[in-house]
Amino acid sequence: MMRRAICFLLTLVLLAGMASAAFTDESKITADFTAAVAYMSEKGVIGGFPDGSFKPKDTLTRAQAAKIICTVLEGADKVDAISATANFSDVSADHWAAKFVGYCADKGIVSGVGNNKFNPNGQLTGAAFAKMLLVAYGADGSKFTGENWVISVQKALREAKMNYKVGATEEPMQREQACQMAYNFMRTEELKNVTGYQEVTVKPTAQNVKLLGRAEATANGVLLNFPADGIEFTTDCVGEIKVQYASDAAHYVTAFVDGKETDQRAGVQQTSVGTASVYRFIEPGAHTIRIVQDSEVNTSGKRITIQGVVLQAKSGEVKPTAQKKHYIEFVGASTVAGCGTLGDTKTAWSAAVHAGTKSFAYFTAENLDVDYSIVAKGGIGFIKKSGGVTYTPMYMLQNAWADSSREAPFSRIPDIVVYARGGNDKATEEEYYAAMKEFLIEARKKTGPDTLFVVTHNASTKEKTFRAYAEERLLADLGGEAKGYYAVELPGDFNGVIATGASTPHPNAADNVKAAAVLTDYLKTLLK
Repeated sequence: MMRRAICFLLTLVLLAGMASAAFTDESKITADFTAAVAYMSEKGVIGGFPDGSFKPKDTLTRAQAAKIICTVLEGADKVDAISATANFSDVSADHWAAKFVGYCADKGIVSGVGNNKFNPNGQLTGAAFAKMLLVAYGADGSKFTGENWVISVQKALREAKMNYKVGATEEPMQREQACQMAYNFMRTEELKNVTGYQEVTVKPTAQNVKLLGRAEATANGVLLNFPADGIEFTTDCVGEIKVQYASDAAHYVTAFVDGKETDQRAGVQQTSVGTASVYRFIEPGAHTIRIVQDSEVNTSGKRITIQGVVLQAKSGEVKPTAQKKHYIEFVGASTVAGCGTLGDTKTAWSAAVHAGTKSFAYFTAENLDVDYSIVAKGGIGFIKKSGGVTYTPMYMLQNAWADSSREAPFSRIPDIVVYARGGNDKATEEEYYAAMKEFLIEARKKTGPDTLFVVTHNASTKEKTFRAYAEERLLADLGGEAKGYYAVELPGDFNGVIATGASTPHPNAADNVKAAAVLTDYLKTLLK
């Protein structure tokens, strides 16, 4: 899309942690739109009402849209000097938006509704506002006419990648949504105009990136074996980050920039190869980039490989980040992986499964500032079920369903291995005891004598379950704390964390935070 020269050169500011403007109703602004509303308010593009409110859910009017676009193009400090006239019978010379409407009309961004009227208080749809922005930024407005103009606008918005968090719908556009859509255009334009950067494609290797979790460097790229596996590196970059991947299933990928998680996961489609955008609007400068698998669907042997990272970089050089002082590995099933923590845990999982960055394992690792891995799969346990997979000792295998003979490599030997039992471990006390004993003995062979093993169990309104008894008996049998075996009780009554009432209970993010707080305090006493 051709871009019109923009006079509004905004100061580049860091948005991380930026709160929305101090409107009296700022708590009503949807979380996804707070950064955009704050930015637009900060730059004087939008303002509140006389009572101090923003009214984020109110529908955008045609007059308000004209003001937004005029201010975006000219700058808040220059709009007072605009002397355009609105030649519409329903927009008087003293109307608050007269010069904005006249400005946009003169540039072909807006037109009337017929009979020489503009209808300044008329409501706008998402498609109508998107059309105005597209034309304002240089698109040919004649392409958005006729019976199928909405479809044409939707296509153009997608191609320009301006549909981040919002779309060109035929529904009325809310004020907070309008802020986001205008923000998408403004920030993209600003960051495109930053000089000294060029597009490069980084091919990740064990030498130029830090491998996270059980990620494995291969000739084809970095293979992600488990949730939260990924890569981390530092580089001087700006704008957007995209991931080139090879995948045999639908996955999700999440990126972090300087520790801040993207607020929109990238869906990786079920294709052999592809490219997905994982972060937008990165300010120019040196950054730490982390990209991780944030789904758990590699059950049944489905996996994803990061083949390249595409970004606007100053030199193209990337360097692996340093290892942290401690490394912890979390082993278990779906609860450890973080399944069911995105949205309502009572709904079908499908796209709602959010593994790796919302589990209690993740929150514990973040609390302790350690490197970590999450070796976990949904629907499995350490006890063989009828027709199921023998998954003992699971944590050594690269992928039990894909290849049960290959071991997933350690990035380093863990200081602590935390095991949390799963609801799939259906067995008698003796069966559970035998399986856990096999796991701990085999795991010790792989890690060596210095690794500590922490077995978790859950609080219960009843007496401790037979599993807790088995764990206590097991640890004593193996030598207990003197030999590096520990047990800790986590809050809740299902899978070591607080159940949320779903038919198949799994913890939500808040539940996991509570469990992580207990585990964090306990592990602090073990880390040297």
